[in-house]
Formats: sequence, C-alpha cells, structure tokens
Amino acid sequence: MGDPEGRPVLLIGVIHGNEAKGYGITQLIRTMPTPPGIDLWIIDSINPDGQAADTRANANGVDLNRNVSYNWNYIPQSLDNDQYSGEAPADQPETQALEAFVEDVQPAITIFWHQDANRVSPGGARREIPERFAAIVGLSTASTPCTAGCTGTASQYVNHAVKGGTAFIVELPGDDEVTPAMVQLHADATLEVITL
Repeated sequence: MGDPEGRPVLLIGVIHGNEAKGYGITQLIRTMPTPPGIDLWIIDSINPDGQAADTRANANGVDLNRNVSYNWNYIPQSLDNDQYSGEAPADQPETQALEAFVEDVQPAITIFWHQDANRVSPGGARREIPERFAAIVGLSTASTPCTAGCTGTASQYVNHAVKGGTAFIVELPGDDEVTPAMVQLHADATLEVITL
C-alpha cells in the first residue's frame, strides 16, 4: 500500500497463532490512508495454521519466533514449554518466506504484534520510534522475557538483516482486555510512528 518509492515499512499482525489480536490491528490499518512517502507492506499472519488451531506453534509444532536463522539455538520439544525451535535454523516454510521477504523489501521499520506481556520491546537502530509508539498507546518499554531463551526471534533477525532498520515488538494484553478502542489506538500509533 502507499508509495512504492517511499520508505518501506512492514507490519506483522500474528506470529504466534494463539496471540492473534494483532490481526485486527493490521486489518484496520488496511482500511486507513497510508501516510505520504510510505511503502507499506502488511502481513496479517505468518502463522495461519497456528492461528486456525489457536496454538502458538505452526502445524509442525515449531515456534516460528524461535526458528529464524539469526541467533538460533536449539530448543527441544517439551511438555514444559511450547517454544520448540525446529531442528535447524529457518527449517520451516513460514520462516523461509519471511526471511526472503525481509531480504527483498529491506523494511526501515518493522512492527510485530504479540500478547500478553503488555509492553513495547524496543529494538533496532532508532529507539525513538518504539519509545514514541509506547508513549502513544500508554505502554511501558522493557524487554520481553523468553522462558526458554530469546533465540531465533524474528525481530532480532530483521534488525540484523536490515542495516539501520528498526524492528520492534508490541505486546498487547490478553484477549479479553483488547478492546476496539485499543485496536484503533494501536492503528493510529502505527501510522504516526512509521513517518518518524
């Protein structure tokens, strides 16, 4: 959407299938005017199988946010957590598609929506962008803890693959706390910060 010669921006609504409220935000943004000078790319979900099944992992049982090729470490399948990394870096088709897309588009700003930590996890070259986003939506900024280790995460991959880029995570609250007004606020905040 927007200006194909403008600043490339990537929005990803869902990476964990059972953390799907970002989907409503990306769907709403599709109906809103794209700011001038922005080449806007929206992926509503990179985990449609997990979203359909309401599971964190994809259909192969792999946590796509532990599977990217940058900073990957093996996390075995376990009954104690659902963060199985896959058997090798980027061995899942969804991860391969995401990495190829990022390499091609080189987004200057990338936003991933998650749940339920209720914070913004800043990352990338321009920390003022996620900090401004957090201020608009009324969230704190802090790293999001990973119970099995923050390895092979998509935002780390994007920040590594796009020199000077800013990829960050927005952690919404739990499903019952995400209201239509909150979805609108996040959509408005997105369209403001991608112009910074």
